[in-house]
Amino acid sequence: MDYLKELAGRANLGATWEAWSPEYRILAIAVALVLAYWLLRVAVPAVVRVLRPLLIVVFVLAAVWALFPEATCSIELISKLPVLCSR
Repeated sequence: MDYLKELAGRANLGATWEAWSPEYRILAIAVALVLAYWLLRVAVPAVVRVLRPLLIVVFVLAAVWALFPEATCSIELISKLPVLCSR
């Protein structure tokens, strides 16, 4: 841990973002983008798998609303949504 602190001190990474050299800024942004890309590749399929039943229900309700808006707005929960059931 002391070694990492020494390296950060030599690179002046303990200061504010403006004090960082352009090379370290580019490196930090590149590492952050790679990490974000990896997290999205891991998280998105898992989230879609978990939310699949909800997405199917939303798709079915949207299809029914597109075909029969009056009947869909008669459902009590959906009738409270002003965007869908404005009168």
